[in-house]
Amino acid sequence: MHFNTPRPPLLEWTFLILFIFCFTWQGVNAQQLEIRIDAGAIDRNQSIVSFYLPISVEDGVYVIKDEEQNEHHLQVDGNNRAWFLISALRAGDHNTYTFDSNWQANRSAGNYEMDENTITLQSGQRDVLSYFHGTNNPPDKLDDRYKRGGYIHPVYTPDGVIVTNHLNAHLHPHHSGIWSAWTSTRFQDRRPDFWNIHNNNGRVDQVGGLQEVWSGPVFTGFRAKHHFTDLSGTEPVVVIHEEWEVRAYRSDESYHIFDLTSTQSLNGSDTLFLPEYHYGGVGLRGHGDWDDPENGTFLTSDGLARDGHATRVNWTHIGGESEGRLAGITVMSHPSNFRHPQPVRIHPEEPFFNFAPQQMGEMKIESGSPYVARYRYIVYDGAPDPDLLDQLWSEYAYPAGVTVLEINP
Repeated sequence: MHFNTPRPPLLEWTFLILFIFCFTWQGVNAQQLEIRIDAGAIDRNQSIVSFYLPISVEDGVYVIKDEEQNEHHLQVDGNNRAWFLISALRAGDHNTYTFDSNWQANRSAGNYEMDENTITLQSGQRDVLSYFHGTNNPPDKLDDRYKRGGYIHPVYTPDGVIVTNHLNAHLHPHHSGIWSAWTSTRFQDRRPDFWNIHNNNGRVDQVGGLQEVWSGPVFTGFRAKHHFTDLSGTEPVVVIHEEWEVRAYRSDESYHIFDLTSTQSLNGSDTLFLPEYHYGGVGLRGHGDWDDPENGTFLTSDGLARDGHATRVNWTHIGGESEGRLAGITVMSHPSNFRHPQPVRIHPEEPFFNFAPQQMGEMKIESGSPYVARYRYIVYDGAPDPDLLDQLWSEYAYPAGVTVLEINP
């Protein structure tokens, strides 16, 4: 007996062929890498490692497997740069991982919240920091000069304690959480002051909204642009285009960790001169409760307090009781920064701090030669742990070694 078996419609055959082709092509073209992480001379704990992949892959989150086939997350950005967190690796040891370009994972493990004016980066379910990509809301005592964005506030400890301040109508309202500006400058035949916006001859503003936002299990972050505008002439002139890259990393419950990279490029061909001065750059204004000098404290990597002003150090802590709870934040300078170790500005009474390389003499930002400053922030509850901060700075300054080899099929 003969039965006529109906043939699948042409469209179904087409989908079947495409499915077989895509499955086969994906398997054949999967690329594998061996990634070796070397601790080097120091112990690694929750250490941040980044490196460029030798093959081109889509940005996203991938699974990598260690020698015991345990799975870990590798986050890859749009520049083919991979990011990875080492939970623990003792000095002198190494770990080896396998990467397969087919092993993509869910990106949603990183978190942020955004509204029309701010983006809040999170580690797990805990807020780390907020950035004004729009504008703030000054109190009635402050005029429209203070209505702006382009800075970080609040910054939170793991327990949710706020350690920064802004828009304090009674004391330096131009100090805004973590922000970037130059004070003493010389441009053409003028001397714009981008720091003291109440003087009306210069300011810094966020422009264009967020350029990019990243999310993933290793870090969440953003890229944004600022304009340094000279108001001291007959017409406003944009002198500096600044780009911020901010990354908040997944961390344990003992501290938050985030990086800020500021890249400042001259607009035009006229050099911006930065004469010797005691402050200016990336500033930090601590919590309002620390305005009381008996409550606000400093500690540098050399063990100095407020007397550490103008010394050249790797890191500086600022802290105190914030609404009855002890908390602090440490700012670390990267060795690649100009004039590292950079001298610091520690205010004799107020909770203000910044690294100030111009204390060592005149600087300048020239056309075609951007000024890049890299800082890492550690935020914690309780008192600072100098040994831990030394270790974290060493991991920042001297990251683990990475060797990446392609695996031949």
